[in-house]
Amino acid sequence: MTIARTLHRRYGCWCVSLLAIAGAACGGSSPGTSGKGGATGSAGASGDAGTSGKAGTSGEAGTSGNAGTSGNAGTSGNAGVTGNAGTTGAAGVTGNAGTTGSAGSNGGRGGTTGTAGRGGTTGNAGTTGAAGRGGTTGNAGSTGAGGAAGGAMPSAGCTATGGTPMSGHYTIDASGTQREYIIKIPAGYDRNHPYRLIIAFHGRMYDAASVDAGGAPSPSGPYYGIEPLSGGSAIFVAAQALSTSWTNANDIPYVNAMIARFKAELCIDQSRIFAMGFSMGAIQTIALGCAEADVFRAIAPMSGSLQGMTCSGTTPLAYWGSHGTNDTTIDISNGRMVRDTFRMRNHCTTTTVADPQQSGCVNYQGCDAGKPVTWCEFDGVHQPPPYSGSGIWRFFSQF
Repeated sequence: MTIARTLHRRYGCWCVSLLAIAGAACGGSSPGTSGKGGATGSAGASGDAGTSGKAGTSGEAGTSGNAGTSGNAGTSGNAGVTGNAGTTGAAGVTGNAGTTGSAGSNGGRGGTTGTAGRGGTTGNAGTTGAAGRGGTTGNAGSTGAGGAAGGAMPSAGCTATGGTPMSGHYTIDASGTQREYIIKIPAGYDRNHPYRLIIAFHGRMYDAASVDAGGAPSPSGPYYGIEPLSGGSAIFVAAQALSTSWTNANDIPYVNAMIARFKAELCIDQSRIFAMGFSMGAIQTIALGCAEADVFRAIAPMSGSLQGMTCSGTTPLAYWGSHGTNDTTIDISNGRMVRDTFRMRNHCTTTTVADPQQSGCVNYQGCDAGKPVTWCEFDGVHQPPPYSGSGIWRFFSQF
């Protein structure tokens, strides 16, 4: 990455007013293509598990598994087209159970795909889940915690030549103004792998360095506690405001300039760009979600508001938000207003279901496919929630 480094400048101004700123081996088990029973097994034309078997084409049952073509397991073995690890193992294109689950297309337990579906191209479980017990897709969709998954949109930087990009402080020209940012490149960066891009915005009394280091107001770790949980599957950027203050619409050209540079010079999954922020950084995050929902896959503002701006556009956008019930800096009613704006944009109903993994969070029902809305209220003041890292990463990594 051929970008001039600059010294970082901290911004320490205190918040005077926020209200005016508007993805293990391949799937072949021991018996290979002809199983224990040969072509004419003990049972009939179709067995216990339906069309596909436990180890896939070359698994324990294979094409003619324990019962063969007409054996105990039907046309094939117990599971799907691929084995335990899918086409390329635990982190490959397909997950623990491969394309189909343990029961196959019409087996005793399953549907077309499995339960988990947490991986993706490099994720833990791949496109489909472990057991084939569910419906068309797994619980977490086609992507997972291990990195960008199927359906990635590699940027031009995935074919760029040059040395390994470096983490650090950089400058960029945005509409004639020199702007700063900090970027963190994953260890073992692979230029051929499209990474998620997560841009974080600091609050007014903080700066990009505090976000990158994981200091106040979120001592849970760098980038609001998300970066340590990402397992090297994302590129993180801490944006820096001018004079500590985000001016929303005026900062959008700066954000677009950064994204354009990253797409050209780094291997970015253009379909998985995310924004998050706290306080004034949340307001900037919301402004981006309102104006550029076609650029971002999801946003996660903490303790933000819509004050000072109009949320333009109608494009649905996955939304995760949080707010302290005792916030006296930005009243929680403001956060609820933002929540409702995106809930209606995503065509969710007002019905909620408690999040099974995080107390205080609810998931809205009936939202547009792939555009969920999660809302979290916690007993606290003007601060990120104590579970910001796990909560936001869980939300982002499902895509």
